[in-house]
Amino acid sequence: MSENVTLPRKVLRFGDEEIDISNSDLDQYPYSEQYRQVLYAFVRDTVNQCEFYRDRMARAGIKAEQIITREVFNAIPPLSSGEVSALNDSALLTDRVRNHLKIGFYGVPLEQKLWRKFTSSGSSGLRPKVSYYTREDWEVLTTTAARLHSKFLPLNKVSRMFNCFNAAHVGAKFQEDSFSLLGLSVEGSHLTRDTPEAVLDQMMTSGASEFGGFNALAITPGMPAGVKGTSKGTNLDSMLNLDMDNFIGKNIRVIITSGSARDVAGLNLKERVWEGNEMAGVEKTKFFEMYGYSESLPNAMDCEFNQGLHLAVGPTFTEVLDEKTGEHVQNGERGLVVITGIRHGSRFIRYAVGDEATYVTDKCHCGRTSPRLVNIQRVEDMERLQQGCAGGL
Repeated sequence: MSENVTLPRKVLRFGDEEIDISNSDLDQYPYSEQYRQVLYAFVRDTVNQCEFYRDRMARAGIKAEQIITREVFNAIPPLSSGEVSALNDSALLTDRVRNHLKIGFYGVPLEQKLWRKFTSSGSSGLRPKVSYYTREDWEVLTTTAARLHSKFLPLNKVSRMFNCFNAAHVGAKFQEDSFSLLGLSVEGSHLTRDTPEAVLDQMMTSGASEFGGFNALAITPGMPAGVKGTSKGTNLDSMLNLDMDNFIGKNIRVIITSGSARDVAGLNLKERVWEGNEMAGVEKTKFFEMYGYSESLPNAMDCEFNQGLHLAVGPTFTEVLDEKTGEHVQNGERGLVVITGIRHGSRFIRYAVGDEATYVTDKCHCGRTSPRLVNIQRVEDMERLQQGCAGGL
């Protein structure tokens, strides 16, 4: 791992509470009390400034000034995917931001302007969900991702990344901006390259070929036959099927996947790439998986041991809740993934994103004690998506 990366200092702040999310030590341990205080300050700010949450908390009997402890935070009713899908685009913005969305952001400080808008694919069968990010939100998000990459990836082996995510997908801008901040040169698949064959050709012929071309790849894994899902760009499975020259095995030293689970039966992605490495007589390609979605990211990332995704301190606070009781699960137990997006744009508080995972607190082989998510899977049952966790309003 590289020890020579220095990221610009970036602070996640709400009210009087703040945390330096460029601090690489954050990834070693479970969520700190300092981070939780930023979380509570964010929720108080949201309840005071957002009509939707004022009404929601009033129905739950929770006042903003009470949200200073875990007990009160845990009493906040989770939001289901069905509830969020039923809202209009601006419902989760503060009253002030909603007004500027109507009249324009003229004269608003740059960091407070809405900077990105993403819409979910609707692959769950529910109405697509909208997420807004301010410029400040986006800088916190990309700094968090760059921090994770700087500690997990072998940066001495990568310098030029090919980004295969669909240009309209959140993953495209996220990968481009976070890896550029880190120090890699990032090139996306061109909009005219609309087939896997064309994308593979671009990867093989571009990327400063005079220096050896691309040596890192950001891409979705692919979907096994019979599994439902929506394409977020050309996937690794299709690229490997077409790569008769073994370009990936010869040249790509790091592969970052996101958008769906990597290690699922029927794909065997790592094994296929490693076979290509062996044929080329080079060391094994390193695989890393990052977890997130348009509503909030990054949530978690796996280390070099690929034994689960470490929860990340940053703009996404992640819980895993028992579907029936609404309580946080214990080590080794399975539950619904629930996130709170700590940002100034769209406010997601205790939102059940539609995934389930096993929560692991055992110390990882890498030495980190931060909790991990294992075996993340999409919830396919529409009724479960509508209901969410126990206690929802």
